[in-house]
Amino acid sequence: MNVLDTNILVAALWSRTGASYRILVGALRGEIPIAVSVALALEYEDVLKRTQMREASWASMAELDTVLDALLGCARLVMPIRVRGRPFLKDADDDMVLECAVEAQANAIVTMNIRDFAQVRPAFGIDILTPGAFLASLRRTEA
Repeated sequence: MNVLDTNILVAALWSRTGASYRILVGALRGEIPIAVSVALALEYEDVLKRTQMREASWASMAELDTVLDALLGCARLVMPIRVRGRPFLKDADDDMVLECAVEAQANAIVTMNIRDFAQVRPAFGIDILTPGAFLASLRRTEA
């Protein structure tokens, strides 16, 4: 099980050529198991529907809705969040991602901001991986 930071979805919807897009497609195909909490799902929607995101995205508003619905439909919904360790990280939104990962007993949090999650691995044993490192780890386990 894995948790995607919101910036992974943003990157995936900016470009269809990067590692984030491949992760999104893998999650939609059921090849990459992901977990999401209600709070994280709401953040995904809020960030992806901001005007600047819509203008930069390859997806129309209807396509954004379709992608979000499909992603949330294949994700494992984690609720309720029983583990509340706030504040643990500097950013409350990062704490929300961490809480979801801890509750889901995730193997990894995939994020562009690995420095923001630096203290997670020693404290919780959850890997913090960039999209490229995450895909590389999947290839290693498949081999």
